[in-house]
Amino acid sequence: MARQASRLNSLTEIALTKLDVLDTFDEIKVCVAYEANGVRYDYPPYHQSVLHEVTPIYESCPAGTPTSPIPPVRTVAAAAQGYVRFLEETTGVTISVVGVGPGREQFVRPS
Repeated sequence: MARQASRLNSLTEIALTKLDVLDTFDEIKVCVAYEANGVRYDYPPYHQSVLHEVTPIYESCPAGTPTSPIPPVRTVAAAAQGYVRFLEETTGVTISVVGVGPGREQFVRPS
């Protein structure tokens, strides 16, 4: 859906929030495409008849590493950076800022 939203809205940057809620997961599964009747769709199919038949295709990213920044570096942990890069490659849009906690001061640069 992020790829679809990026394409439809002509996004040039993304602000990724709530990355810290993924800290407890061992892996993060991301739906990268859909399959229906032997056909792969990189975007959700538009026709309802096809949409009801799709099976999501997932890719896994490692997780389980705290994303909280270590001052004064103010960047996200290496495992989280891998996830951010994966999202950038998947959507084709730069992620310019990442939220790693509930406070305003917890927005950091991804690398």
